[in-house]
Amino acid sequence: MKTLLISTLTLFLSFTAIAQSKTVSRFIEKHEPSASFYLYPSTLRMINRENNPDYQQMVRHIKKLSFLTYEKEALNLSKDKVSSLKKELAGEQYEELMSFRDAGNQVYIFAKGDDPEAYVSLVDNDEALMLFDMQGAPNLPSLIKLVQSDFNFGMITEMANMVGNQNESSKPSDN
Repeated sequence: MKTLLISTLTLFLSFTAIAQSKTVSRFIEKHEPSASFYLYPSTLRMINRENNPDYQQMVRHIKKLSFLTYEKEALNLSKDKVSSLKKELAGEQYEELMSFRDAGNQVYIFAKGDDPEAYVSLVDNDEALMLFDMQGAPNLPSLIKLVQSDFNFGMITEMANMVGNQNESSKPSDN
């Protein structure tokens, strides 16, 4: 789980786009996320309970971090729709920088431009598709220092779980 969290944070913090991909915007319009989670500068700073200067430096220029989760079964998201999303990104001049498997997840990282001005990241597994978008520019050397240290990224997981629980409790019951 820690490997996935660190990999995911690396993805989040490698985004430098100010504008969202048109492909991602269309996907969001067509498919309402099962859960969404947004972090803004004040929340990002609040996560730093240890007052770690590397963390402060890393998040200094991040304007917004968006996490969108799509439950595949509930939204009828097939492998074809995920493949189509990847092809549309390629049509928008996004290149796949890397893909890897981690703990049952297939992770894709796409970038646009020679000196990447935009990134899109997807985490795909049997149950869900997660889409990540970041506005702003993180400090990557600080991220590397944090990943190599014993910095506790658990607060982000706790916040995501709280939001997920709020989303679940706001759904109408079948009773």
